[in-house]
Amino acid sequence: MPQLNPFPHESGGGLGPSDQAKGWHAGYVAGISSYPEPPRTPLVRSGEFMAAFEQGAEAGRADGLAEGRRWRWFGEDARTGRATADGPQPPRSPAEPVEAGEDGPAAPHHPLAWRCVGELALWTMLEQFAPGAFEHDFAGLRLDRACTDKGVARLYLPVRLIAGDPPPEPAGDPLGDAGFWHGTVGDSFAEAAAERPGPVTRAPGFLGLVRYTPAGEHDFWDMLPADGRMPARAAGRRDG
Repeated sequence: MPQLNPFPHESGGGLGPSDQAKGWHAGYVAGISSYPEPPRTPLVRSGEFMAAFEQGAEAGRADGLAEGRRWRWFGEDARTGRATADGPQPPRSPAEPVEAGEDGPAAPHHPLAWRCVGELALWTMLEQFAPGAFEHDFAGLRLDRACTDKGVARLYLPVRLIAGDPPPEPAGDPLGDAGFWHGTVGDSFAEAAAERPGPVTRAPGFLGLVRYTPAGEHDFWDMLPADGRMPARAAGRRDG
């Protein structure tokens, strides 16, 4: 089982997580997605954040070795790399894909899943699925609670990595502001797999589905690329 944040991180009194809880959480994400070197501790004003970050990074690396590393595909990771006609190329995944395990006519078009981690996609899903809920908690914890409250076992979000720079002015859309097209979140794999960008977003780019399964406080999700193909540099790594 993945290790849990040892510091109080419930939004008691509306104050949100402490610096220690935030530090451990950030370190865990960095640790479970790092390869092969440990992540660097960020230089911040809070010594408690930095100390907890190191603890979280150690826990994340241990879980990565025991249960498989995860890929920070969105955000800075997804939009770095050599620019090509197909858009920016993400860094390599630190782990091999697994079978997606979906059913129905669309399943052959999404046969593989890459295990990923990070808040960006989850914030977008929350904005649509449970706006305003659990305002000060971590994204994964908020979405887990919302799914439990609504009796939903999985959520899907179609996304596209679009060539070119992100929009210059933020519009309050977490993925859109980072330079991604996304569709509508829902609990139907078939409906998500059928959704495609409209005429305004026909720029070349990579298309896939974000699949979220409740994972407690962790920001875990899967990326299911169209036709099982990630961009060219997304070949998996094996631990040496």
